[in-house]
Amino acid sequence: MDERNKQIACKVIAIMYFLTFFAIAGVILYRQFVLRQELNEYEDFAIILTFNSLFLMSALLYFGAIPIRRLKVTSILIIYVVLVVAGSLFTYIYYHIIQSPGLSLKEMSNKFLIIVAITGIIMGFWVLLSILGKKRLDKELK
Repeated sequence: MDERNKQIACKVIAIMYFLTFFAIAGVILYRQFVLRQELNEYEDFAIILTFNSLFLMSALLYFGAIPIRRLKVTSILIIYVVLVVAGSLFTYIYYHIIQSPGLSLKEMSNKFLIIVAITGIIMGFWVLLSILGKKRLDKELK
């Protein structure tokens, strides 16, 4: 395959990957909110989708597809805060609107601490992979 054919193949693969990714996400949301299935009935799909998205982002950062070196520390912190707020809003909506009994303030604060910790670990892992990927790329260029 020449370079042009490889580029076309990569575009087709990327499009099909994201179509599959969004289809699985749609199935999970449909089973959760429309069919009102319990978590254990679609948990395997949710785990696969979660790890797949984490590894995809990690690989994109490590191999330089997402140039994080252009981001400043404030941008990374803003992304972190946005992810924490989005996770907190989803958790609040899920436990107070979709599930009828809701959670107490202490239970919500415990969920918030979990969201802050997990998001921090994920963001730290992504920054580390980006730094390692940049070092790898700099070595290859030398």
